Amino acid sequence: MIVSFANHSTAPVNLGGAERSLLRFVEDWLAIDPTMTPTFVTKAPKGKFIEAIDDRGWSYDALRFRGWALPSPQPAPAAERAAFATVDYAAVNAIIRLYERQRPDLVVTNTLVAPWASFAAAVLGIPQAWFVREYGDLDHGLQFQTGRAGVLGDIGLLSGAVVTNSEAMREHLAQYIPADKLSVAYPTVDTERLLASKDETPAVAPFPQAEPGLRITVLGRVEESKGQHRVVDALGALHERGVAASVCFVGSWKHPGEDQRLTERARALGVADRVVFAGEQQTPAPFIEAADVCITPSTIEAFGRTTAEYMTLGKAVVATRQGGSAELVDDGVTGVLVDADDVTALTDALATYAAEPETARRHGAAAPDRLASVTGAGHDNAAAIARLVALVGTEGYRLPQAARYWFELPGAYASLGATSARAALGLLANRVRARSGTVGRLLDRPGVVARKLVRR
Repeated sequence: MIVSFANHSTAPVNLGGAERSLLRFVEDWLAIDPTMTPTFVTKAPKGKFIEAIDDRGWSYDALRFRGWALPSPQPAPAAERAAFATVDYAAVNAIIRLYERQRPDLVVTNTLVAPWASFAAAVLGIPQAWFVREYGDLDHGLQFQTGRAGVLGDIGLLSGAVVTNSEAMREHLAQYIPADKLSVAYPTVDTERLLASKDETPAVAPFPQAEPGLRITVLGRVEESKGQHRVVDALGALHERGVAASVCFVGSWKHPGEDQRLTERARALGVADRVVFAGEQQTPAPFIEAADVCITPSTIEAFGRTTAEYMTLGKAVVATRQGGSAELVDDGVTGVLVDADDVTALTDALATYAAEPETARRHGAAAPDRLASVTGAGHDNAAAIARLVALVGTEGYRLPQAARYWFELPGAYASLGATSARAALGLLANRVRARSGTVGRLLDRPGVVARKLVRR
């Protein structure tokens, strides 16, 4: 059985949660069925994801493409959409040819950002499934080209099964996708690796202060949606209350100077000496182990992998109640849930842990069992694998035969030196104008020429 997995990210700096979850899913599938042959369609150029595939000896094809969910607050102008359609649909055509050679039994799209492998599967009638592991617009600020309902509705149309990573995410998708197609498979946390590495010496001293007070660790990419600014504000509020606390942020940042902006924010609040940026770390467990309490301060998380990692290592967690973390944390038992922008509630939770260290230890001790009870049998990779195997041999959703012709049109226009139909028409008009003045003018300025012809 050949299964093609499609991924949208090069992972230039580090593997994201979606890539890590996919790699573990394929490993778990091979453990169940060693005869399954995984292949991958991913984005060029080579990044951390392709490195991870190479390390495992799996085959892949890397293509250049964008997607139908783009990092822009406004719809792209027509010329830009046409230019990217040329590249994206060239990728679809390349994947169609690839699948005609490979003959995969199933196509699994591991992203809601780029549907191109799914389109190729639909041209050929190959059964397919999707993993949807993010909201897209709500968590990452992406702009859906055809709107949220359009994109998610199409995913439901194309798929035989849609697997997501939390009940919160399933409820969100159920507004647009038939409920019988939806299921939950919580991502697997690498418990053995975390436990084995937790006592290693951190690469950067997480709490170098002589008296750090309450020690707080925050894992995750440093950016607005991940909410590190909320922790800085809470640190400032604790300082005003006379409560000593320090924070270590572990993770890379996409936007240059993000650490400096947060440092300036902390300086204005008088707590710059209480903040450490450790950067991206291959071994994050020692930073978790060094903390008294950990925070997931994101605006919304589809799952909350950092929350699960904190709980695996027996740490009390303060997390936002929007999204998947609220399913993991038992409020008042293994941690505290707060609204994302309620800095006062976040400050109160941290102040309580600072005043009652035994409460922090008790909540942390209860965390591993709580995590296991939520993410166990029935909502794990084994259940998702069984659901996907059931699709093999079925008839997948099929696009009209004309779709293949449509996917070739942007490339045909581009071969004329144009990136849009309008530009191609202009080229055609220039060629015709040399032979026929009236016809050429009609193509160039149809309204003006038509009015002149009527007046005659």
